[in-house]
Amino acid sequence: MVPPCDDIPDFELIRRMADKEADFVTAREAWGRFYVRHQRFLLRVCVADHQYLFGMDEVRDLVNDAFMKAFSGAHTFDYTEECEPIAQERKSRRWLACIVANLVRDRFRGQPDVCLVDEDEIERLGRTTDGSGNETPVPESKRLKLLISGLALLSDTEQTVLRATMFYWQGDQQHQRMPHHAMQELSKQVAESPENIRQIRSRAIIKLKKYIIDNLNNEKTD
Repeated sequence: MVPPCDDIPDFELIRRMADKEADFVTAREAWGRFYVRHQRFLLRVCVADHQYLFGMDEVRDLVNDAFMKAFSGAHTFDYTEECEPIAQERKSRRWLACIVANLVRDRFRGQPDVCLVDEDEIERLGRTTDGSGNETPVPESKRLKLLISGLALLSDTEQTVLRATMFYWQGDQQHQRMPHHAMQELSKQVAESPENIRQIRSRAIIKLKKYIIDNLNNEKTD
């Protein structure tokens, strides 16, 4: 295993990976360093999001497949952008997470879906400042902070259901759905029927929305 090398920025490693046709040895070494740097992070994410669906062995395979995709598709990544190393790390990890998401969706392509909710409630979380229906944009950093603290107040089952179903959320779709097989596996994990899962999800969203509204209104009155 290639030891970590913190003095080479992520974008440089990806650039070397993208140049594999000219120098495969250097590209492969860069990939090894990139793997060591981000493998634990991506494994944690995949365990949290997908272990209920695939099991631990397949999750490990999913992570490895994602890194292989990153190696073969490094030329599609914009590594010419100028940004600090910490920003490079965030962008690289978002890229890896997107690769995983595409791999998971490919596994379910063509399978029947089940409906989750009839409206895009998640998209509005963090944008409403009061209960009147008037919406005001909230900075992403504040919205994320409120969502994280609000999630911590939910039960384990509510958190599991939200994490699992949010993976399949698409902002451009009015009727949110997830693959039938994924819903069945989630149902087994939380020991609830698909119909109960929809209700748990709806209640959890309502709790989160109320928590966010209450905190934003408290800030306005302070």
